[in-house]
Amino acid sequence: MTIKSSLRLTLVRHGETEWTEKNLLHGRLDSPLSMAGKQHAGMAASSLAGVTFDALYTSPLGRAMQTAAILGKSTGLTPIPLDGLREMDYGWSEGRPMYRVYPNGNRSSIFRPVMRLMILLSGERLALFSGRVRSALEELIARHPGGRLLVVTHWGVLSLLMALMFEGRPQRWKKYGPWDACGISDVELKDGIWRPIRLNETRHLKLHTI
Repeated sequence: MTIKSSLRLTLVRHGETEWTEKNLLHGRLDSPLSMAGKQHAGMAASSLAGVTFDALYTSPLGRAMQTAAILGKSTGLTPIPLDGLREMDYGWSEGRPMYRVYPNGNRSSIFRPVMRLMILLSGERLALFSGRVRSALEELIARHPGGRLLVVTHWGVLSLLMALMFEGRPQRWKKYGPWDACGISDVELKDGIWRPIRLNETRHLKLHTI
């Protein structure tokens, strides 16, 4: 992207949910934070306490809003929902076991073409997904041409943001990750160029045992 500005984004993936603990896929569908998810969000909030942010933005989906609310208590900010930060819509494949959607090796590989077809027919096309995420990013830059923002979002959105920021090629989004629940990443835009500061930091989650 060629927009000239100076901005630092602190990106947090939402906490564990009841579905992620069961290894079920959710995109537009939602699931509340699990007990572990709430505790991890609290750990992320503690690690960010004392950092000054200009604003806190979040996906409008419940699991992200719950995480943002916990972070907001620590930072003194009210979460601002931004629709472009929603997770990708995976269509009919949502609510199904992850191993069927993304088979590991030969395990359940028979499901791979079926699930790909389901996503293609019923899910959100990459062009639409990348378009709204790009628009959300440009909106954040326009609203805050300098300073630091805290952003709560999802695995797919984080991957797409990295592909847009570092390569300008949304089709490369699946190469980025993994993103742990409540992992923290920092990226900075300076002189029109994005650079990573830290990606998927999880040390704050290992300070306590659940």
